[in-house]
Amino acid sequence: MEDAAAWARLRERLLARGRMPALPQGWRHQSAMLSAAGYAYGGDFIVGDLQESGTRLRTVLVDVCGSGETAVPAALQFAGALESLIGAVPGADLLRDANAYLLRQPSEEAIATAVQLDLDLATGAYLIRSAGHPPALVWSAAERTWRVDNARGTALGVSETPEVHESSGLLGPGDALMFYTDGVVESRSVDIDAGIVWLQETARAAYLAGWEGTARRIIDRVDRGDDDRAVLVLARC
Repeated sequence: MEDAAAWARLRERLLARGRMPALPQGWRHQSAMLSAAGYAYGGDFIVGDLQESGTRLRTVLVDVCGSGETAVPAALQFAGALESLIGAVPGADLLRDANAYLLRQPSEEAIATAVQLDLDLATGAYLIRSAGHPPALVWSAAERTWRVDNARGTALGVSETPEVHESSGLLGPGDALMFYTDGVVESRSVDIDAGIVWLQETARAAYLAGWEGTARRIIDRVDRGDDDRAVLVLARC
């Protein structure tokens, strides 16, 4: 019972750190997460920060190596480090500084993929930086489809010089971005490319069914496997 209570406290701390900031009028977001063990949180988490007097959003979705309860301590420590870094370093340095932090950790599980979003809330201009993360999806209100972004890169905590890939674009009214972890699109029986195609179709149906509950409808369609799952959707109204 004591061990169960300790894990519950760790999950609650990570859950508290995983909340996105409230966005100004004209923007909205939602997320859904589920660990491999069925708990609310595992090794996937979100860190977000409103900057420049609330006109810029910087957020990072992270997938720490491991799944379920075993990934929670490492995820909690890394979330704390990212909370300190996200408002203190330039956007171009954030993932590289996060990589340096992971390389200093003694744990063999100090490896993570991450995707960073810098979004100008006044214009809708965005920049995505990816370190080994599955590619973001971009919703076109005009075409009513999810397009695959091309930013991927390599995981953090593996080498001193990780590949961080960048992409950019502009969100107009009705457009959206979706970020997710590999547990949503990859399993022992499905490779990641086929999983991304599945997610494009599933997310289209979920999004067209209405804004409320989109992320949860997507998560609920994923077969429970050996990995944690997280989805973050951010849209311009």
